[in-house]
Amino acid sequence: MDIYTTEEQQVAAIRRWWDENKWSLIGGVVIGVGALWGGRAWLDNQQQYSETASAVYQMMLENVSQNKNEDAATQGAQLLGQFSDTAYASLAALMMAKTKLEAGDAAAASAHLRWALDNTESEAVRHEARLRLTRIMMAEGKYDDALNFMSDIDAGVYESTYEQLKGDIYVAMGQPESARTAFMRALASASPGERGRELLQMKLDNLGQPASGDMS
Repeated sequence: MDIYTTEEQQVAAIRRWWDENKWSLIGGVVIGVGALWGGRAWLDNQQQYSETASAVYQMMLENVSQNKNEDAATQGAQLLGQFSDTAYASLAALMMAKTKLEAGDAAAASAHLRWALDNTESEAVRHEARLRLTRIMMAEGKYDDALNFMSDIDAGVYESTYEQLKGDIYVAMGQPESARTAFMRALASASPGERGRELLQMKLDNLGQPASGDMS
């Protein structure tokens, strides 16, 4: 009888707890389910968002390949405006810079490259944008600016490319010994099978023998 009374009291306590808490519990379940479905909807929207950006970028590439640069520029502007937080935006900026430079508009090309440099999360894109900007500076005769633009950076696997570009700038500045040092560093950091090694060696050979007493 004592056991029965205890169980009866437990049931009564559970019922009282349910009466007092059922709405907050039901509300919590509803919120939890809503969050679950909301999260799924968010993921679905993010996937659709990324797929749309990818489709726009593919259309841009196709238009560029067909020399429809105005159409490509429209798609590029869409990526930079509506999809600026995707990887496709910075790739589009690189492509727009290329077409602008080919059209002779170095200022617009530089603007697109700086956008890519400032907004991308990809180290590869960041290096590519910096290298292209440096080449534009070099073409414009801004040699000191170009060299400063490459200073104090972690070149990583791009070290050979940076050093070769430094060598090209020093050649343009009429500083063959500085160019030799840069080309030698480029060769030392290049992998054995890296494309362009022969051209790099040719650039080094074209400088002739080091000046007397030069040990670089």
